Amino acid sequence: MKQQDYEWLDANRQLLGNVRMTRPQLDRLFSIYNAITGENRPITSCGRCVLNIKKRLRTEYDKERSKD
Repeated sequence: MKQQDYEWLDANRQLLGNVRMTRPQLDRLFSIYNAITGENRPITSCGRCVLNIKKRLRTEYDKERSKD
């Protein structure tokens, strides 16, 4: 995970919970996810899809955080 992505997630960690997001926040979340996984998932408003992406990002964020 890039340092700037980690810092953004750290500043916005409440987004990894069950909260509503703005379009720019959703864009950034998907961008970070695609960079980490190498996938090219399109942005969607599908609740289950977004939840799965948040779970993966939470896992990656926690891994990075434990390194500090």
